[in-house]
Amino acid sequence: MRDSMTVFEKTYGWYLKQLAACDFLGRAERLGARVGDEALVFSFLNDPIAISRAGVIGPGGQAPGFSECIVLMNYILRCPETLPATGDWVTYREVKGSGPLAVYFSENAVKPLQDRFAGNVAALEAACSALGGRKEPGTGGYDFSATFFPLPRVPLNLRFNDADEEFPASCTLLFTSDVSAWLDPESLAILAVLFAQKIATGDPSAVRP
Repeated sequence: MRDSMTVFEKTYGWYLKQLAACDFLGRAERLGARVGDEALVFSFLNDPIAISRAGVIGPGGQAPGFSECIVLMNYILRCPETLPATGDWVTYREVKGSGPLAVYFSENAVKPLQDRFAGNVAALEAACSALGGRKEPGTGGYDFSATFFPLPRVPLNLRFNDADEEFPASCTLLFTSDVSAWLDPESLAILAVLFAQKIATGDPSAVRP
């Protein structure tokens, strides 16, 4: 028998205690979730998720990874008392407190998409469609743009320009300006990385941080 818990177990246990101490089921409507079997049920990166006082259950009855759990718990625990007004699209750098994680966001969420889909916008379109993306035609002259809801109240807009003779491929991930009401900068960066990994793998059901 082990004498000590892992960092994950300690952190996960702390979040479960915070969840048990609040009326998280009463937040269902604000979170864009429904209540079933004493759990909040909603979509996370296009997969069904159920969260109860016992923990987080994902597709196939399996528990998601550590990163997914952190994002989901923060989403529920930060739920505002009233729905904030949805603002304009902003970059990650424009999110308050994001500065220390801006390089991490760029290197682990944006760059992999640029590298993976340079010269193959058709593959990007297919991957985005598989993840539930809604294509946005004519968005600022970009070669491709799509909007997603990785969490019910956290829309994400992907804009992509393919490489040409003068410039390399470029990708931009945007959030609405009210995103800070739902996730802290660290959780938002993790969410973006998980999203990018799902898109880049080409298999929305097989991804781990």
